[in-house]
Amino acid sequence: MASQIKNHSTRRFVRVRGPFDADHLDIPRTPVLIYDLNLGGGFVNFGEDQAPAATLRLRIDLPREGPITVNAEAVYRVGSGVAVRFVDLDRDSANRLSRTIDALTERPF
Repeated sequence: MASQIKNHSTRRFVRVRGPFDADHLDIPRTPVLIYDLNLGGGFVNFGEDQAPAATLRLRIDLPREGPITVNAEAVYRVGSGVAVRFVDLDRDSANRLSRTIDALTERPF
């Protein structure tokens, strides 16, 4: 799968820019946007209200694959967003995320 192969930069996973609609499921439930989505994590844009928690539960709407729910931990914060790393990603969610990334990164030869 292309989403598991390193690209030519120092990144571990292939990323897709987004944005992807998502919800931060902790209280209060907050709509967010996910950018730079990959099998390892992504960047969560909270707009103005950023969650203070170090761990997050996110529901991400994947095109054609539907929603997945992931647990994530904050890696660093910038402005109105948080870079996150996915933790304990279940096999079904990982497969659906991988198919989404593959579909969005396919390039004709």
